[in-house]
Amino acid sequence: MVNWVTFIDISLSGLGLGALYALVAMGFSLIYKVTGVLNFAQGQIAMVGAYGVVIFGTATVLPAAIPAWTAVLVTVLLGLVLGLVLERVVFRQFIGEPVLSVIIVTLALGSILEGVVFFLYGQNAQAYPSALTFGGQLSLPLGTSIQAAYAVAVAIALVVVAVLMLFFRETVTGSILRASASDEQAAMVLGVSIERTIALAWTLSIAITAIGGILLATSSGGAAVSIENTGIIIFAAVVLGGLDSIPGAFIGSIVVGVLQELGSYYLVGGTAVYVPFTDVQANFGAGFGEILPLILLLVVILVKPYGLFGTERIERL
Repeated sequence: MVNWVTFIDISLSGLGLGALYALVAMGFSLIYKVTGVLNFAQGQIAMVGAYGVVIFGTATVLPAAIPAWTAVLVTVLLGLVLGLVLERVVFRQFIGEPVLSVIIVTLALGSILEGVVFFLYGQNAQAYPSALTFGGQLSLPLGTSIQAAYAVAVAIALVVVAVLMLFFRETVTGSILRASASDEQAAMVLGVSIERTIALAWTLSIAITAIGGILLATSSGGAAVSIENTGIIIFAAVVLGGLDSIPGAFIGSIVVGVLQELGSYYLVGGTAVYVPFTDVQANFGAGFGEILPLILLLVVILVKPYGLFGTERIERL
């Protein structure tokens, strides 16, 4: 018999995990929506954001540390600068080039960022300043609870998605970005600077992704290179919600987070079985929490190839 309090607790934990994924996923979706670029370095960018707080908030690389929340602000601001530099120096050179070329560039960028982190810290996790660790549980009705770090992530993710929606719908700059994403040629005819809109998209995307990386680190007490491994899960969440839909990226991330936590709790640690033709004893069900969202993704794209909320493009011949 299902213990409903436990089920709700695990679901709330999944909601928090999904909110952590959502910020990185929305950064991914924003880039694709405006530029059409699939940025496979998104996981590494989130990892760099997480380590940025360690660099500035602790005296591990720099001679002296700055206050923790100031380190967060500096990291996000540097994310804006990094986005602008990458767009100007790297991605602007590939405008009009084949999609595969840009994908290879993003993979190379991810490897470079990973190498920089390995050079500075190796593979060892780095603890965050105590001011950025949210310990304990937040009590909720019906005897349920959620980790404080997850509750903070949910609140920040909701604020970010609301701000982005208002930005796109209510501001002139947001309207320009939407127009460029919808029809680049028509926007250029109307005098829109495509270069500026692409630069803005990259700066916003990397700043949002840096925030997501910081929150992923706070939920576990510090920065770790394993944050980059969330890239494939986040990609699945974005495709599930729709590549060019920011609300879809948020909803897809929540679904993926909940499925991952439920799968990890109820399906991992199953029956021990022997692998045929070997002497190895395997734990049936181990790792299924990460696989379950990918199975859902496969089912959804078979029915809706553009995701749950993605824009369906029809080309007339």
